This record gives sequence, C-alpha cells and structure tokens, in this order.
Amino acid sequence: MLALFRNNEFFTVLLLAAYIALVRLPALVGWVTAPSEAAAAGWLYLQLVPSEMSPFISALLATALVIFQAIAVDRLFNKYRMSGSRTWLAGMLYGLAASCVPDFLFLSPALVATTLLPIGLWRIFSVYRQPLAFSTIFDSAFWFFVAALFYPPSVWFLIGGFLGISSLRSFSFREQMVYIAGVLSPLVVLLTALYWFDQTAAFGRIQTAHLFAWPYLTLPEQLGLRLAIGLLSLLLLIAGLGFNIYYYKKSIQVKKYIDILYGFFTIGVLAAFFRPGSTLDGFLLVMPTVAIFLSYLFQSARNHPLTELFHLLAVGAVITVQLISGGIVGL
Repeated sequence: MLALFRNNEFFTVLLLAAYIALVRLPALVGWVTAPSEAAAAGWLYLQLVPSEMSPFISALLATALVIFQAIAVDRLFNKYRMSGSRTWLAGMLYGLAASCVPDFLFLSPALVATTLLPIGLWRIFSVYRQPLAFSTIFDSAFWFFVAALFYPPSVWFLIGGFLGISSLRSFSFREQMVYIAGVLSPLVVLLTALYWFDQTAAFGRIQTAHLFAWPYLTLPEQLGLRLAIGLLSLLLLIAGLGFNIYYYKKSIQVKKYIDILYGFFTIGVLAAFFRPGSTLDGFLLVMPTVAIFLSYLFQSARNHPLTELFHLLAVGAVITVQLISGGIVGL
C-alpha cells in the first residue's frame, strides 16, 4: 500500500482521501461513539460550531478536516525540501496518526486548531534567508493566535513560533515587535467588538479556563481507552526517539526546520498533558510533527516489505482500538 503514496502525482490525493476515510470508517458508520465529556473549547469555536451535532455529521466534518490537514502537512514537507524525494507519505501518515484513538475521530476544538498549525509552520519556515519578512512574521503569530481562539492550549505555540524564528535568522527588535503585533492586533479588535456587547469578561474566562491543569495519572477502567492511551504513547515514543535518522545527511536549513518541529512536538505534548479533562483530543496538536517524523522513518527504511508489514499492523491496531472502544469487538 505504501507504494501507492511514494509519488508526487496530483491524482494521489484521491487515494489519500479514500485512505483517511477507511481508517476513520468505524466512526462514520456509527460503530464508535463520540466522547461524552465536553472538550476544552475556545471562544471562536463556541461561536461558530453548533453545540448539538449528530455523531455522523461530527465524524464526517472531522474526516474532511483531516483530509485537508493531511494535504497541508504533505505540502509543507515537500515545499521546503525536507526530504530527498517528494511523496505523499507525510500526508498518508498524518491521516493514520490523526485517527489513532477514538477521541480523534469527531469534530473538536483541538482538531479545528490543528488545521492552522501547518499554516503557521509554513510561514515560519519561509523566513529563512528572507531579507524582509515582516508580513510573514506577522502572519505566523496571527495564525497561532487564531488557533488559540478555537482551542486555548494552542496559545503555547506562540512561544514555539517566536523561538523558531529566532533559530532561523537574526530576529531583530523590529521583527519581534511585528510578531507581538500579530497577536495584539486581532486581540485588540476582538476585545473592542466584545466590549460593546459586554462580553469581554466571558471571553477572558473561556480562554483562560483550559490553559493549564495538573493531570490525574490514573489508568481508566475501560479497556478500549487503555489501549488507546497505550497506542498513542507508543506512537509518540517512536516519533520522538528517531532524531538520529531525522538529522542524517540533512542540510543545515533542514536541520533547523527539524529543530523547530521538535520544539512544537514538545510544546504540543506538554500542552495536551497539562490541561483540564480526561479526553485525548489535545494530542491532535502533535500529530502534524509526528507525521513528518514518521515519514522520515518510513523513507529511510531499506526493507520495503518489512515497512509494508509494519504499516499494515499499525492500520490494524488503529481500527482494532476503535472497534474495541465502540464495543464491536469484545475482549
């Protein structure tokens, strides 16, 4: 199956969409139920997304978003020559990673915010050796701030963006002010509009209520959720420990990009870990970087049959965890 995505032909996007629909099929046909616990939602998400939505519509919208995100992650990976060959592997692996646990299968604030993460990274990567990058720097901060309006823990990516630009180039004081303006400009406009409707206090409560909380380190009683946590932990472990492969024979520019991805990987894991609630949807913020790291691992493997077997086992594990969580398969 991997051979179908080892190319850069445009028509492969249809195979990508079919693949993502396949790994998310249990949710689309109703075999997996949506999480009963309400996810941490930002002000903009509460305004734009209806509070009551059927599980099918939620799963369908989530699938459409993941397809778009997979295309964005793949284009980011190929645009900046992060690998020797252009393929659709990064997009395919994002579709798999973003479907690995049942909490990822339905529309959520974290899923919507994740849509904006590749856009922000795209803008950060483009400042490398760019003499005048004021608009690019402004845009990167702007998109990370908008992501926080959908899912408040995304605000920590503003720190990652600032440090990322600093690692790519000499980050002058004027450019730093432009980055801060990328946050303050939409914030001031929004607060001004909310002031007229006496909603500034409500906005502040919504945005700050889900930023940080000490996690409860207890295993759930449900077997499906335990397996989901185990599968997610294994995926993060594999992606996080492959740094020797990621840096191997890479240019200085690509190594800097990988450093930035590691920074966003770390911030995303910490933001998902130290947040209120027990749902796993917050780890969606990490999946774009996980997909890129996994793409390096798959492309560096010389034994293609073994890689195909590993991929099929991963797909089987993802679907099995979904079916067990939905009660279709009993253990």
